[in-house]
Amino acid sequence: MAPGIVNTLEETVVKSKLVTSAEPGALSAEFVPFGGGDDQWLYNPDTKQFDLSRGSVKKLLIEADDGIRNHRGVLIDPEKTVLVVIDMQNYFIIGGLAAVEPTLKVIERCREDNIQVAFLNWGITEEDLRKMPPAVTRGWNRNLLSVRGYGWNVNLGSQLPGDQGRCLFKGTWNADIYDPLKAVMIDSDLRFDKARMSGLWSPELPFHRYLQESAKKTLLFTGVNTDQCLLGTLTDAYSWGWDCILISDCAATLTELNAHDVAIHNISTNLGFVSDSDAFVAAARVA
Repeated sequence: MAPGIVNTLEETVVKSKLVTSAEPGALSAEFVPFGGGDDQWLYNPDTKQFDLSRGSVKKLLIEADDGIRNHRGVLIDPEKTVLVVIDMQNYFIIGGLAAVEPTLKVIERCREDNIQVAFLNWGITEEDLRKMPPAVTRGWNRNLLSVRGYGWNVNLGSQLPGDQGRCLFKGTWNADIYDPLKAVMIDSDLRFDKARMSGLWSPELPFHRYLQESAKKTLLFTGVNTDQCLLGTLTDAYSWGWDCILISDCAATLTELNAHDVAIHNISTNLGFVSDSDAFVAAARVA
């Protein structure tokens, strides 16, 4: 089991070699490094904040309550950050969702600081269906749902009622971005398709290639479902070495059993950091 931040940080501070920051306006003279080479996080024992900016001139400070979030804030480099909006599609959000409004606020703040916005969505093709693994088809199998109760949802690629199109097929209405979010898209926003819960499971995927080629380092996660496609993508991002920050009220799930809260716990203690839309919108610019 991976250790939690709260349980190990004190020991890390004692055992790690402290490094001195010469940056103007630094909040502390000594930092605890995490990671190797030039790709490091720096933890400030005085402020209990993590610097993920890797020495950038421009930074945003997203503050947090360490009693809930296990830290008091993170510093990020806006130029190396991407807001990832996952599966905010008509199929998943018909009728509205509480996470939409805070996501719109976060997108607006990203515009102010030139943070790249990327929409990562289901958008399958016939070729994807032909290659789909058994585990994925089982999870979407309508027949098993009605006959034996072993599956969920509607078959991927099945014809949906009216003009909705085939289930999560690229180019259909149901796979398109939910209208309130689509209305605020601009030309520089990016759209990536995926055919699995995760959009980063393979280095050959377009989103994965983009992140590598653009040298982005920090990913802000929003979308649905928290415990499924969002967590799957975030976990792969963590394993590949990107910084992961969940904006918790911009995420939601239909799964019961406190799945949203469990995902938040796992992210905040092991996989990355958790914030919320209010904290992000109020983030201070640090030079």
